[in-house]
Order: sequence, then structure tokens, then C-alpha cells
Amino acid sequence: MVQRVYRWFATHHWLGDAVFAAPLLVFALLEARSAPGTELGVLATLPLFFRRSYPVPVLLASVAIEIAVLVVSTGPVVGSAGVLLVIYASVVYPRDRRWGYLALVAAIIGAVAGPLRWSGTTEPPIRLGAVALLVALVAVAYIAGDRRRAETEFRAAELAALTERTRLLTVERDQRAQYAAVAERTRIARELHDIVAHSLAVIVVQADGGAAAAAKDPGVAEPVLRTIADTSRQALAEMRALVGVLRAEGVGAMARPPADMPDSNGSLNGSALVAATGQALVEYLPQPGLADLSRLIEQTRQTGLDVRVDLPDPLPELPATLDLTVYRIAQEGLTNVLKHAGPVAVARVRLAVAPGTLTVEVTDDGRGAAAASDGAGNGLVGMRERAAVVHGSLVAGPVSGGGYRVRAELPWQSAPIVAAQRWFG
Repeated sequence: MVQRVYRWFATHHWLGDAVFAAPLLVFALLEARSAPGTELGVLATLPLFFRRSYPVPVLLASVAIEIAVLVVSTGPVVGSAGVLLVIYASVVYPRDRRWGYLALVAAIIGAVAGPLRWSGTTEPPIRLGAVALLVALVAVAYIAGDRRRAETEFRAAELAALTERTRLLTVERDQRAQYAAVAERTRIARELHDIVAHSLAVIVVQADGGAAAAAKDPGVAEPVLRTIADTSRQALAEMRALVGVLRAEGVGAMARPPADMPDSNGSLNGSALVAATGQALVEYLPQPGLADLSRLIEQTRQTGLDVRVDLPDPLPELPATLDLTVYRIAQEGLTNVLKHAGPVAVARVRLAVAPGTLTVEVTDDGRGAAAASDGAGNGLVGMRERAAVVHGSLVAGPVSGGGYRVRAELPWQSAPIVAAQRWFG
């Protein structure tokens, strides 16, 4: 109810001022007609019509008028009651609180000086009672104004805090969207690299080997060209599938972070964001996994590379994101062997399952640290990013005595092991 009254006065600015000033002006006019010498009471009510719009000028004008009333009049006037409204307005509306203190001091001086000036031969107890009553009224007006000012400042601070929070939430939302877009671009670039790099590595090795062999035996060219064609078709199919996802309407939704994204103390959880984005794309695009390792290894063997495998039997059934991660790490590891290990290297792919951990390892006995590299590749970076997506780690580097090793340790909660028939040649 009180707040409604405050809102009404705030909405009807001038009318709200007139609600108190007009009746007081009428009483002052009636007093001036019936009691000569009280005309200053009428003048004392006029500033009240502007007390909220111009609180400081009204305070100064009221102080001047009340001093005149105190000096000229032979007694109190009705218009002086408006001093209480001036005190209230001087506390609530000016930005500088010192105007409220000035109004309080001036009113207390007037409350003491008035009864002493007009009491004449009145008994001291009556004069003291009048002073106490006026001081009490002044104090009530000041306290009411101070309380109203405190409520106004609290609400203003609360509104400012809400506004700032809204701004920060907007900034955070935009940052989340930008981070998700960057994470998605990185994920897509990683997928493109894995698809293209491995396929092209196979094609290049086959083309070089086929060209050399065909010079001696033209009949060798046919199976080589068939392998190149099959590899190219497979890469093209995967590229089309990935491009199809990018064109799908669902990609726009995936660029936005999920509503339940883990977010501690308002900060972005990058790993969770990348993982959720990757998982979303897995649902839209058929992705390779452990079931496709046989095809990958057979394809790699067709280049002439000796690939040996060490896999658990039966193979574990993995979540989609982890399944894709294992496959891509093995794929990129074999691609690096094709590109850097040399023509007589032997590669080994090993998958080990332990409680809570899945280990993927691709090693070779090739050139190792002596292998030439232009440093422009993104394969190792991509593998590390893939491991980080599932909160794992990856180390890669030359092996003492020759060769190279890529080893990824991926956290994995135990899942049911299902029997499956898979052949790796």
C-alpha cells in the first residue's frame, strides 16, 4: 500500500506536490483574511508547490520566509506548518545529503526560537512543552525523509546491480557462443585433417610405389589404382557426410552452449563445452570407431606397411565420443608412420584396458628422431586436443634406440564388455 502511494506521487509529480500545498495555502488565505499580520503565512506555502522539483531553492526560500515570519509576526502562522514538508523534501530529493542536515538544523533553531519569541508571559513549562513538541515534529519529519531516502537508494542500488548482472550475463552468453563457435571450428578442422591426411598419405604411398613397380611390371598398376580409387571414395564419402552436417539446420543449435553446461563461479568450462559440442556432432554424423579399425589397418597394409595389432578380445564397448577418439588417434598415428617412418618400418597398434583407463599406443621402429618434418603439420596437436576432449592425455616422441611412439591414456569408466567378432587380418 505504501509503495503504491509512493509510485502515485512519483508518477503524478506536480499533482502530488499540490496535494499537500493546496490545502495549506487555503488555510493560510483564510487566516490572512481573519487575522491581519499573518500574510507571510500565505507566502510560506507557495514554495511547497515546487518542493520535489527544486528542493534546494525551496529550502533556501523557506528559511528566508520563516526568518521573516519570526521577526515580523506576533505569533505562529498556519503556513509555517509547511516547514515539515520542506524538511522531508530536503532530506529525500537533493543528491547532497548535507542539504538535509541544513534543513534539520534550521528547523530546530526555528522550533526553539519561535516559542521563546512569541510566548511572552507564558509560564516556562508551557514554553518548554511547545519547544519539545516542535522539535519532536521536526525530528519525525527528518526521520521519515531519511528512511524514504534509504529505501530509494537501496532500490536504486538493487536496480543497478540487476542491470550490471544482466550486462555480465549478456557478455557471458556472447562469450559462450563465440567459444562454442571456435570449439566447433577446431573440431571440424580436426576431423578434416584426420580424414584428408590419412587418405592422402595412403594415396601418395600407393601412387609412388605403383609408379615404381609399374615400370617393371605394368600389371601391378591395376590393384594400386584400385586401392587409390577405394581410398579416394571413402575419403570423399566422409567429407560429404561432414559437409552435410555443416549444412544441416542443427549446426546452428550446436553452436550454442547447452543450458546445463557446467560453469563454476561464472567461468566457462572449456573441456565440457568441447566435449558436449563433439558429442552433439557424433549424434548427427556416423563416425568411425573400434569396429572400423580392421578396415583402417587393412587399408594401411595395402600401402606395403607392416602393421601389427595387439587388441583385447573381446573389444570393449565405448561411448561414442571415446570410440571416435580411439579410432582417430590410431588413424593419425598410422598416418605419421606412413609419412615419416620410412619404407621398411614396422608399425604396431596396441589397445590396453585397465580399471578406469584406456591406453592407445601406436609405435614404429622407423627413422624416429631422424625423420624429416617441416613442422607445419597439425596431427599431434589434433591428437592432443582429442585426448583433452575426453579428459585424457597424450605423449608423442622418438623412442630411444630408434622409432617413434604415440601413447594416449584416456579415462574410462568400466562398461560392459561385449563379445564381437572382428578380423584384423
